[in-house]
Amino acid sequence: MIRRNVELESQLIDDLLDLTRIAKDKLQLRFGSIDAHEVIANVVDMCRAEAQDRRLNLRVNLRAGAHHVLADAAKFQQIIWNLVKNAVKFTGENGDITISTTNLEAQTLTISVQDTGIGIEPEIMTRMFDPFEQGERPFQRRYGGLGLGLAISKSLAHAHGGTLTAKSGGRDHGSTFVLTMKTVPPPARIAKLTEPAPAARPLRILLVDDHLDTCTALERLLVRRGHLVAAAHNVRSAMEAAARSSFDLLISDIALPDGTGTELMTYLQAISHVPGIAISGFGMNGDIEKSFEAGFAEHLVKPVKMENLEAAIDRVMTANSA
Repeated sequence: MIRRNVELESQLIDDLLDLTRIAKDKLQLRFGSIDAHEVIANVVDMCRAEAQDRRLNLRVNLRAGAHHVLADAAKFQQIIWNLVKNAVKFTGENGDITISTTNLEAQTLTISVQDTGIGIEPEIMTRMFDPFEQGERPFQRRYGGLGLGLAISKSLAHAHGGTLTAKSGGRDHGSTFVLTMKTVPPPARIAKLTEPAPAARPLRILLVDDHLDTCTALERLLVRRGHLVAAAHNVRSAMEAAARSSFDLLISDIALPDGTGTELMTYLQAISHVPGIAISGFGMNGDIEKSFEAGFAEHLVKPVKMENLEAAIDRVMTANSA
């Protein structure tokens, strides 16, 4: 419990820092031409396993002819990830989620995330994008979270010269979030509007931890750094996710409800040779050796600091590309 609270506090502090930087116009954005359709497809692919576990119908309708935007790749992806993850989180079993794009106006991309979930009541709608706003206490107890995702998404949209709005028919009538951004020509034709700083390639990460709060916090921290993350909470769901999608890296807890992270690592090594980082509450020599024998390239002991995890990711991916 203490470990989970520390990780959630770390997530909260990072989110608050983002809001503070945006409010003071000190957020550093690295602009470049981004294919919004590619970002949406990647985010949906990472969220599909969770949607299928919840028996949700996840549909994608990308009709926009002009779909390149000038954006910071990691922050734009963070906006899309927040919207899709919220839709999955707040839509009940057998519900529908539709992500669509259109060019309703010239040089404007409209991205819509529509769901048939719990909806938004009129009195909540006016405060929907306020930090920590999540409605009633029963709502908070049922769905958890810190209530900063939408506030950050709206602020990031504004920092990109775009807008983010919400609409709903009320409780149990679903909701629709609409992001609009100005389009730019595809990279082959775009003028050199800005010189984007070099950035590491975003990784497709399979994250496995049976503690929901811990997994959610770590998932968000990794997404903030530009990675695409699929989260699983046991060996079975992780194996199913690996069967559906390809990953660049596994980050897994060792102790899982239906098996161990070492069993999962051995399985993934056999089918895809994906590298892995083990996270464990135990750090004796014998524990570390078991992780390495299973195929893990790194063994980190909880609680894991984000900078230590980032360093481990860099080491693993550098060694894997050599």
